[in-house]
Amino acid sequence: MPRDILIPLDGSATADAAIRHAEALARAYGGGLHLVRVYTPITAFVPSESPVAIPDPNWDKAARENAQEWIVKAAASVRARVAVPVTYELRIGDPVDEIVAAARAHDVAMIACTTHGHGGWAPQWLGSVTDGIVRRAHCPVYAMSESAVKRTPGIKRILMPLDGSRTAAAVIPFVRDLAIRTKATVDIYRVVAPPWVGDALNAVQGGHVDPFNIDPVADQAKHEIERIAQDFVYACVHATSTVEVATVPIRAILERVTATDPDIVALSTHGRGLSRLFMGSVADKVLRAGGRPTFCWRPPAALTREDDALESSYDMVAVP
Repeated sequence: MPRDILIPLDGSATADAAIRHAEALARAYGGGLHLVRVYTPITAFVPSESPVAIPDPNWDKAARENAQEWIVKAAASVRARVAVPVTYELRIGDPVDEIVAAARAHDVAMIACTTHGHGGWAPQWLGSVTDGIVRRAHCPVYAMSESAVKRTPGIKRILMPLDGSRTAAAVIPFVRDLAIRTKATVDIYRVVAPPWVGDALNAVQGGHVDPFNIDPVADQAKHEIERIAQDFVYACVHATSTVEVATVPIRAILERVTATDPDIVALSTHGRGLSRLFMGSVADKVLRAGGRPTFCWRPPAALTREDDALESSYDMVAVP
C-alpha cells in the first residue's frame, strides 16, 4: 500500500511550510517524504517560431545545475528536521506533468502542496499548478492555502461534505482510511438545496411552508448519510451526520467550517462547472476561503460521466 507523501518544492517559504503537515501525514501512513523540484528549461518559454533569440545554452545548463544543487541541500535540511525517511529528485519539464508523473512513478499515498509560491504556484485555485495536479493526479491531493498551511499539523476532526452523487461519495474510502490512521472524528455533512433556488428563497421569505416539498428530500438525505456514518462506526471511526437545507450550499459549508473548526475538509471534485454541489468551484472556494487544508480526490472519469448523465436534483448558486 502506498505510504510516502510527495511534496513539490519551488524554493518559497510557503511551499516549504507544507513539510510540517506532510511529515504528520507520513507518520500516520508509516511512510516517508518524497521531495520534488521541477526545473523548466529556459527554451520552453521561447516558442520555436519566435523571432526572439534563444538564450545561451550554458545559461540553461547552469540553472539546471543550480536546481539540482538546491534540491540536494533542501533534502539534507529536511532530513535534519523530520523523523521520517526523506527522498528527493529533480525533474525536467512542465511542473504539472512532472509532479503527476513523479507521484505515479513512486506510487505515493498523496501529494501535499501549497497554492502560492515563487515557482509558478498561483494564489488562485483554478488555473494554477495545484489545480492541474488535482485534475490529473491518480492519488488524493492535500492542498493548503497560505492561511491553512499556518495551522498546527495533525488531524483530529475531518469535515466531509457530500451532495448525494456517486462522484462526491468516491472520497469516502480515502477519508475512512485517513480517519483510522489518525484516530480522527469524521463530520459527515450534507446540504440539500431546493430546486429553482431563487424562487424557493422568495417562497420562504413569503411565509410558504415547504412549497417545493423539500422535507422528504432532506429526510432521505438524512437516512443516506446516517448509513454512511454507521459504516464508519463499523470501522471503529467516530462519525457524526448532519443534513441542512440551504439555498447557497457553499456558504453553508463555509459556515459549517467556522462552527465546527475541522482540521481538514475532504471532498471529491472534477471541477467542470456543472450544477451539482461539487461539480463546480466548491473545492476552489473551500480551499481559498475555508482556511483549512483541503483533501481533494478526483474520481475516475467513468464515474463522473455516470453522474453527469443523471438529472441534477438542484441547481448550484455561485457565491457573490
